[in-house]
Amino acid sequence: MSINKVIATDLDGTLFYPRKRISMIGKDNRLFIKRFIGDGGKLLLVSSRGQYFSEKVAKNLNEPLDSVGCNGAFVKVNDMMVKETFFNPGLIRKILTEMSREWHLPLVLLMSKSHNMVLTQTGVSSFTNLGYFLYQFVQGVYKEPFIRSDKVFYEEIEKGNVYKIMILFGVAPSKKKVAMEANKVLRERYPEAEFSWVNQCIEVTPKGCSKGEGIAFYLDYNKIPRDNVLVVGDSGNDISMFEEFKANSFCLEHGADEVKKHATHIIHRFYDLEQYIYPSEEKSTKSSE
Repeated sequence: MSINKVIATDLDGTLFYPRKRISMIGKDNRLFIKRFIGDGGKLLLVSSRGQYFSEKVAKNLNEPLDSVGCNGAFVKVNDMMVKETFFNPGLIRKILTEMSREWHLPLVLLMSKSHNMVLTQTGVSSFTNLGYFLYQFVQGVYKEPFIRSDKVFYEEIEKGNVYKIMILFGVAPSKKKVAMEANKVLRERYPEAEFSWVNQCIEVTPKGCSKGEGIAFYLDYNKIPRDNVLVVGDSGNDISMFEEFKANSFCLEHGADEVKKHATHIIHRFYDLEQYIYPSEEKSTKSSE
């Protein structure tokens, strides 16, 4: 059968759920993807991660995949960048300066056209340093290359080719609420940027760069009807795509209640989308019982 559908999927907590530190993607998810693409469907990676990881996933699946990266700051089609939006350097400096006055920021990182990930170094405690390196150590196949340098961090800002900033408020569970409340404040204070909450972190992108808007651009660019896309995710940075494509929005059941309330459908695993893509099979199975 021929399927004219696009599944726009988040990675961490969604396509990578449950986590498989060796194979990256679980067997059931992999089998469903193979079937879906084989029937003419299109898998679109929609992530807060950068170019490096989109390419890594495509290689892992052995499929040519398009991507919306850094929460919509770039869109890549057929290995070609068709949209890129960068931060104004002055805006980044203003946001970081004012945030540091109100909140202690254990760690700040950025993603740019030149570098996958650059982390700040000054003012970062030895405990946070150790925690981050231990975190990277246990990531397995999900690990990404990064640079730890204030010099490179601020050089990238001044170059004007930064896609995204990510701010960590801490690692304790209590910091989730701190980050969520700070996110609400920042959204009001800086309407010229996009803010999304992800657990103990806040992700900041240029105005107009969200997962929802990135998918909308992709569909328009490829002349694909909006009704043909299913969006699936699990965290705060997925809310924009749930709201943009409300009727076909799916949230994983382990997502926070603040996130799930924005989606129309709740599913247990990514591969549960199969019953929505192939509904006739579900009906025929029930009728034969």
